Amino acid sequence: MRKTQSLGLGLVLMALVALLLCTANPAWGQDVTASITGTVMDPSGAAVAGATVTAKSVERGLTYTAVTNESGIYRLAQLPVGSYELKVEKSGFSSVSYEAFVLTLNQVARFDVSLKVGQVTQTVEVTGGAPILKTEATQIDTVIDSATNDALPLATRNYVELTLLSPGAVHPDPSSFNNGDNVNSGARPFINGNREQANNFLLDGMDNNEVSDNLLGYTPSPDAIQEFNLISNNAPAEFGNFMGGIVSASIKSGTNSYHGDVWEFVRNDKLNANQWENKINPSPSAIPRAPLRWNMFGGTLGGPVIKNKLFFFMDYQGQRFDHPPAGSFISVFTTAEQGGNFGALCANGFVGGICQDRAASSTTPSTYKCGVGDNTNGCVVTNQLYNPCAAGTGVNGVACTPSSATTSSPRPAFANNVINPNMLSPVAKALFTSTLYPKTINNNLTNNALQEISQQFNSDQGDIKVDYQATDKDRISGRFSRAFQIDPSINSQALYGNGQVTAPIWNTVGDWTRSISNNLVNDGRFGWSHITLNTGTVWGSSVGAFGQTIGIANSNPAGLNGLLNLAFGGGTPTSPNC
Repeated sequence: MRKTQSLGLGLVLMALVALLLCTANPAWGQDVTASITGTVMDPSGAAVAGATVTAKSVERGLTYTAVTNESGIYRLAQLPVGSYELKVEKSGFSSVSYEAFVLTLNQVARFDVSLKVGQVTQTVEVTGGAPILKTEATQIDTVIDSATNDALPLATRNYVELTLLSPGAVHPDPSSFNNGDNVNSGARPFINGNREQANNFLLDGMDNNEVSDNLLGYTPSPDAIQEFNLISNNAPAEFGNFMGGIVSASIKSGTNSYHGDVWEFVRNDKLNANQWENKINPSPSAIPRAPLRWNMFGGTLGGPVIKNKLFFFMDYQGQRFDHPPAGSFISVFTTAEQGGNFGALCANGFVGGICQDRAASSTTPSTYKCGVGDNTNGCVVTNQLYNPCAAGTGVNGVACTPSSATTSSPRPAFANNVINPNMLSPVAKALFTSTLYPKTINNNLTNNALQEISQQFNSDQGDIKVDYQATDKDRISGRFSRAFQIDPSINSQALYGNGQVTAPIWNTVGDWTRSISNNLVNDGRFGWSHITLNTGTVWGSSVGAFGQTIGIANSNPAGLNGLLNLAFGGGTPTSPNC
């Protein structure tokens, strides 16, 4: 059992001084809002000081106000993403208003305004203006809004897959985004050649990483995401020590209107066409479709508690990715092999107890083909078992002492590939006689047994977010997210054990923004992210302390059930890979 805990604790206190006495931009912490800035001028191009600039949220009715300084510069900071109307007013000049436009995450929009002489009650409406260009930042980013999140098909509703829409974002196996398990093994994009571990995930401005392999911590439902921004190049210094992409997402907030939706997404093998390769299988009939039962369901609700002042948003999503039992072949010892008889390994029979199978060696001419029993032209015996133990060892409980084989004195062969019964391990005998040892289903030496594995990826998650405009100068918001994922797998062969992955997740953030004066804004943010990832193998009660049962001493410490697994794979005799 492997247990990994990931605890993220963030505290951000930012005194954001908009130095309106010069044109320099202020330094920002990891921002999850947007800003509007610009210069107000009179018809001659001179700066207009003391002009009032007001941005009004179309969705929430909230207003944000700034006043231009002596250089005519204004800045409206810490604006929640969404649609806004902008109005500029100054006594002795006609007012200027801009129709609704959209601010996106981390955007600094510039509106330079030229006022005309007139009454302040007169308003010049600006429509169909030039696009809002990003002239205030050098970062290269891609913003994916809520409409895109909802509209584009995502097999497992994993918003991270949409990062592949950004230039420079690739992945060698896009299907790995759709395994339903982002916390333990989900894919992340490769940004501009960087490894997927080089990315940084943020949620509402706070850390959202699972630190064991820099995996994604909490994965919000696409319906709950207002938008997310992938910064793929030239990220500002505020984002710190990440060479890959910065994926910053924000959860939706309530508005002055009630909005919500419910959904269920279904994938079922009964609705799928069979894979083409299954139909060309050389067996008499086509391989059937792999069983599949995928369901994702949930809903959202948001709206006002007090219009223009207090708003809420909440959502829930359930995931049930069930893969019913599917069979696959495994290789086990045949009944004869369990008794020490490996004669079936030799295809061409034995002469004097030696297998007549032959194979070419390094000295065999490339055009020469070794025949049965052929000992010429460098042909060597193959598929023959030899005794690895020195004389008198490896029998009747005496430990095996490896023998030293030479060309002139090779190790003795087991006649007819039959191992002396007295050399069989009592542990192996106990293993083979156990009712839990898999039984063969055919006469093959390999792929002669069957196991069925069922796999589930199940989770429940939700968010609650509250936004409160306490005063004209104070804006407070808070979010709490909770998720619990459990991914059991069940194996029909009890000795293989059953897989178990659990991942309880907590993620929360609170933010308080106060406008201290026209040129000073303070933002305090506190966040907490906690993930406990448990992975391992569990065995049923029928297995018990199986290692002890078959004679492996001390193999089940502390009363643990199961059988010790030692894996050896690949390598060479001089350089093994264990």
